[in-house]
Amino acid sequence: MQLLLNILITLLCMPWPAVVMMSPMMIAAKGFADKKSNVQLALLLFNYPAILFLLLYLTGYSFYGTNPFSWAGVMAALGILICIIYGLPRQFLNVSRGISNYDYFIRERNVYLNGKRIQGADPNTFTHFDNRGYYSKDKSHVYYDTRRLASADAATFKPLAKDDEARDYWHDKNNAYYKWHLIEGADGSSFTFAGYNYAFDKSNVFFEHQLLKDVDRATFQVLKNFVARDAKNVYVRDMQATNIKDVDTFQMVTMAEESFGRDKDQIYTLRYTPPNPLLPFPNADVETFEVIGDYYAKDKNRVYYYSYHVGDILVVEGANPKTFALSFDHSRGTNATDGERHYKAGVLYQEKTTA
Repeated sequence: MQLLLNILITLLCMPWPAVVMMSPMMIAAKGFADKKSNVQLALLLFNYPAILFLLLYLTGYSFYGTNPFSWAGVMAALGILICIIYGLPRQFLNVSRGISNYDYFIRERNVYLNGKRIQGADPNTFTHFDNRGYYSKDKSHVYYDTRRLASADAATFKPLAKDDEARDYWHDKNNAYYKWHLIEGADGSSFTFAGYNYAFDKSNVFFEHQLLKDVDRATFQVLKNFVARDAKNVYVRDMQATNIKDVDTFQMVTMAEESFGRDKDQIYTLRYTPPNPLLPFPNADVETFEVIGDYYAKDKNRVYYYSYHVGDILVVEGANPKTFALSFDHSRGTNATDGERHYKAGVLYQEKTTA
C-alpha cells in the first residue's frame, strides 16, 4: 500500500513543474484576476503538492523512506512564494471584496490601481486621464502609479499634448515630467513638445528628462528619427555628434526607406551610440551615393557595408561599384557580387584551397 501511494503521489506531482512554467500565460490572460474561481484555481495549482504530502503524512506512511511532512513544508514554501510573487493573495482578497484587479477602480472611500490602493486619494475628485501614462490626480495631489508626486500642482497638472507621440510628457504651472521623472530645471508653464522626444521651455531644450547642454535654443530644430540641430551642433537623442563636417548644410534624407544624415561633404548612417551616433561613410561622393540594400551602399568610386553588427563602416574590398548588386549564391553562402567577386556581409569570399 505504501509503495502504491508513493507512486501515485509521484505521478500527481510530476505535472507541477510544467504548471509553474506555463503559469505566466495563465496569470496574464485577460480578465484572469477578476474572477474569484480563477484565482482560487491558481492558488490550488501552486500548492497542491504540499497538500498531497500533508495527506500522506496524516496516513502515517513515509515517502520512499523520508518524512512526507518535510516534503510538505518545502513544497508549501515554494507554492506560497510563487503565489506572493504573482500577488494572488491580494488578488483573492480584492475579488472577494468586489474590487477590480485591473486599471483604476473607485470605491466610496478608496481608489485602486491594478488592485493596489492609492494611499490618500480622494475618490470624489479623482481623475485618471483615461489610463494615459499611469498619471492621475485628485483635488489636492498628483499620483504616478500609486505614488504621490510631492512636487506636482494638482490644479494645473495635465498632459503636455494630445499627440500620442507626446504621451509620456506632463506638466503643471511649475514643473515638467517625462514618464515618472521630474525634469530638473524645466519651466512647466512654458514647456512645449517639439517632436521625437525633444521638448522646449522658454530657455532650454530637453530630450526626454535630460537637459541638453550648450544648445542654442533660438535656432534649435527637430529633424527626424531622434535627430536635431541648432546653429552650432547636431544631436542624436541626448548625444552631440562631434564629427559633422558642415552643420549649416546638415539635413536628414531618406534613401530606399532608410534615414541618413547628409551635409554638403558627407553621408552619415545612424548608430545612436556614443561616441559617434552619426557615422560617416569614408570619403563618400555625396552626389552619386545610393543605397543598394541589405546594408550595402555605393557611390561612383566604392561600395560600402554599414550594418550595425560591424563597428565601422566597411569599404568593400575590391568591389566594382558599376556592376555591384545583391545576389544570393547558395553554394558560397554569399549575398552580393560585382560579377567577378562574391561577398557576404561586406567581406570578400575566398575560395577554399586544398593542400
